[in-house]
Parts: sequence; C-alpha cells; structure tokens
Amino acid sequence: MNAERRVAGAGDRWQRRLHLRPALATCLLLLTSCLTYKQVELVDVTNVSVEKMDAKGIALRVNALIENPNGYRIHVLDPDVDLYLNDKFIGKGVLDSALVLDKRSTQLHSVPLHTELEGGSLMMLLLSGVLNGNEFKLGAKGTVVGKAGFIRKRFPFEMEERITR
Repeated sequence: MNAERRVAGAGDRWQRRLHLRPALATCLLLLTSCLTYKQVELVDVTNVSVEKMDAKGIALRVNALIENPNGYRIHVLDPDVDLYLNDKFIGKGVLDSALVLDKRSTQLHSVPLHTELEGGSLMMLLLSGVLNGNEFKLGAKGTVVGKAGFIRKRFPFEMEERITR
C-alpha cells in the first residue's frame, strides 16, 4: 500500500508539471514581448500656454504630439523637470494629472503642469523684465519615467518654446 501511494504521488507530480509548462511558456512570451521596446518620441510641441501666473508659481498647459510605437500602454509617472524662463531657472515642474500613452499611437496630449517658484525667482524675473515683455522663452529639461506593467524606463527630454502673451 505504501508503494501504491508513491506511484500515485509521482503520477500527480508529472501531471502538475505538464500543466505548469503551458503557463510558464505563456509567462515567458508575455515577458519577452514587454522587453522589446521602441523609443517613445516627442514629435512636436504645438502649443504652450500660461494658465496662471502669480507670486506663488506658474501653471502651464503644454500640447504635445507624442508617438508610442510599442504594443503596450505606457503610464507616464511624475517627471523630474527643471523649468526655465529666458534661460533662468524658476523651479521644478510637476504634472497636474496622469498621462497615459496608448499602444501604437501618435496622439496630441494636453499636459497640465505647474511649478512653485524657487525663493527669489519671481523677484529676479520682475527685475529682469521677463514678465513685462510680450514674448518670453520657456524651457524644460529633465527626465520622465514611463511604466508598463512592472517595467519602468527613464526618458531624458529637453524642449524650448517661445510664448507670446
């Protein structure tokens, strides 16, 4: 009777192994498809508008044409962005809402972001006459993290745009 249990137990183990193989193959296939990554491209910045500007900070809306050639959606996480007005650092940019890039798409995204001005930045801008002119240059430089499933990738970017009020 003891030998019969061993034989039955061995057969059960083989059946479980046979059931695990298709599941393992499926997992490996899914993981390797996630590993094939094509570069996401910032195709164009079509518009940058100043939504609000006061002593505390600046709120902007950037319309960006972004291409995601990958076969999966990418969630853009909070970026590390340095914002510049006329080449002078004014503070760190923060996304105001989540951004999701659909798979295999080129879409225009309206991206709201804001920055709290670093100490003295507003005074420096006022003294330099940036806010009094009709046109100024807005620059952004930094990195953004894209997430697809459990995989994360950091993307560097740099942009510059002339804004007229």
